[in-house]
Amino acid sequence: MSVTRIAISLDPELRKKLEARMSEGVYHNRSKAISDILRESFLKDEVMAGKGIRIGTISIVYNHHMRGVLDRITGIQHRYDAVVIAAMHVHLSHDTCLEVITTRGDAGEIQKIAGAISSVRGVTNCRLSFVG
Repeated sequence: MSVTRIAISLDPELRKKLEARMSEGVYHNRSKAISDILRESFLKDEVMAGKGIRIGTISIVYNHHMRGVLDRITGIQHRYDAVVIAAMHVHLSHDTCLEVITTRGDAGEIQKIAGAISSVRGVTNCRLSFVG
């Protein structure tokens, strides 16, 4: 992969924040840090616009004693079977479960899945995260 060298100017406060992030050991050089920050920002913009084929996870916490909650969550996954590629179920306590759904497809479709699941009665938390 070829790269292009550029020069940027940062105000002192922003530079301090960048240096602080680098001192945490996450990044060893400014170029990598700035590239990752820009990449994440552009991904966020594209996802918000519902653009592109994306990889994502939908993490759901729900009360499994709530009547029909799992059937509704599973039904939504089956409706979007071209996008849902895997699911993992975890027992958190006597009353609550965690479901993590891995998705690959159109960002807008994945957002629809998360929206549909978050509106299911018994779901206490639904978080959508895109990784690519």
